Amino acid sequence: MYIYKDYFEIYGRIMQFNKNKSEPIHRWYPFVEGYSKEFIQSIINELSDTPKVCLEPFSGSGTTALELQNLNIICYSFEVNPLMYLIAKVKLRTDYTTKEFCHWVEKVKKWRNTIDTPELQSNFRTLYENNTIKKWNYDKLVGIAIEKLKNAILKISDKRYRDLLTVALASILLDVSNLYRNGKCLSYKKDWKTLKLSENDVFQRFDTKVTECFGEDIANLESTDHVLGVNVQNLYNIDAREGIETIVEDDSIDLVITSPPYLNSRDYTDTYMLELKTLGFFKEDKDIRILRERTIRSHVQIKWIDKTRLNNKLLSSTIKQLERNSKDIKAWNESIIDMVNLYFVDINKIFKVLFKKLKSGGRIYFNVSNSAYFGILINTLEICASLAEAIGFTVLEIRKARKLKTSPQQKAKIDYLLEGVIVLEKQVHYGK
Repeated sequence: MYIYKDYFEIYGRIMQFNKNKSEPIHRWYPFVEGYSKEFIQSIINELSDTPKVCLEPFSGSGTTALELQNLNIICYSFEVNPLMYLIAKVKLRTDYTTKEFCHWVEKVKKWRNTIDTPELQSNFRTLYENNTIKKWNYDKLVGIAIEKLKNAILKISDKRYRDLLTVALASILLDVSNLYRNGKCLSYKKDWKTLKLSENDVFQRFDTKVTECFGEDIANLESTDHVLGVNVQNLYNIDAREGIETIVEDDSIDLVITSPPYLNSRDYTDTYMLELKTLGFFKEDKDIRILRERTIRSHVQIKWIDKTRLNNKLLSSTIKQLERNSKDIKAWNESIIDMVNLYFVDINKIFKVLFKKLKSGGRIYFNVSNSAYFGILINTLEICASLAEAIGFTVLEIRKARKLKTSPQQKAKIDYLLEGVIVLEKQVHYGK
C-alpha cells in the first residue's frame, strides 16, 4: 500500500538521543527519548532548498529547534511538559557569558553555605526520608543539600542564569536520588539503602556538572561565531493540539520534523516525575493529573472517557481485533483499547492543523513506532499514514529506521516493532 524504504543502516545510528549526550549544549540534560542532532542534519541535507520556517509540535528537550537554530532556521516549537520546556529554553539561549556565568556560580556556592538547614517538607510523602515511610526518593542529607541549592539558585536576580542553574540542578537529581529510570517508570536502585551521600557529595556533583559541562560549553559558545537565539521566542509551553492553531499562521511552514509520544502506554510525565516534584513544577497530586490530561493520549494513567471514533478502515479493523482478543486475555489495564483509539484521534487532530499551516510543497518527517497489545500488531506507521492521506497529504514513503523489542507479553506472537519515519508532502496545486 505504501512505499517502504530501508533506512536501517542510515537511521539506526542516529535515531537515539544517546548520541547527543556528549554533544555541546545537547548534553546539559540527560534526555531519555528523542533522536540525535544528526537526524535533523540528514533531513536538511536531503532537501533541495533550505527551509526558512519549521515547526516542531513535540519539542521535548529542544533538539530540533536547537539544530535548526544553528542553521539560522526559524522553528516554532511546542512542549506541554514544563520541565522539558525550561530545558529547551535554556539550551536555545545564546546570550550567556563566561564572566556572568562564573559570577552567579560563585554566588550560589557562597549562598548555599550560609542558608540555615531547611526543614524537609513536601506534599509528596515519599519525596524525602522520614520516619513514617519505608521508602523515599532522597535520603535526608541529600534532600537538605538539594533544598539549599534550590534556595541559593532562587536568589539569582538574572532569570537567564537562574533558569540555567536550575537545569544544571535538574541534571544531577536522578544521580543523587535512590531512583533510576527503568523503561516506563522510576524504580529504586538495588543498593539504595546503602547509598549514603553527604551534603558535600551533592554539592560536588553539582559543581562538577556546572564546571565541566555547562561552563565549558558557554566558553566555547562565547569564543565562536554563533547564531543568535532566534528560536527562544518561538518556543511555547502549550499543548500543540491547541497552540499551533492560534499561534502559527496558515500556509507559513516549510518543514515539520517531529516525533510524537509513541503508543507504548508510557506516561512521559512519570518519566520525569522526580524532577517535576523536586523543582516545584508539581505542588500537589492534582497538578500531576492536570498535566496528564494535557498530554497526547498514549498512556493509561487516566481513564479516558472520550468516545470519539475516526472513520478509518485500518484503525477500525485494528480496534475490532483488539476487542476480540482482549476477551480471552486478562488486561493489565481496562483502558488500553480506549487509549489506542484516542491516540489516533489526537494524531489526526495534529495532522489536520499541520495541513493548514504547511505551505504547498512543504514536508513532514514524522518519526513513530508500531505497537502491540493482546497479541495484535498495531501498525501505527500505516494508520498514521492513512490518516494523513485522508486529510490531503501525499505519503511519499515510510522509512524503516529500527527494530524495537516487544514487551515480554507480546514476544510470543510479535518478533519486533518497526520504528520508522513517515515522509509526507502537501502537494503543490497549480491553478484551481
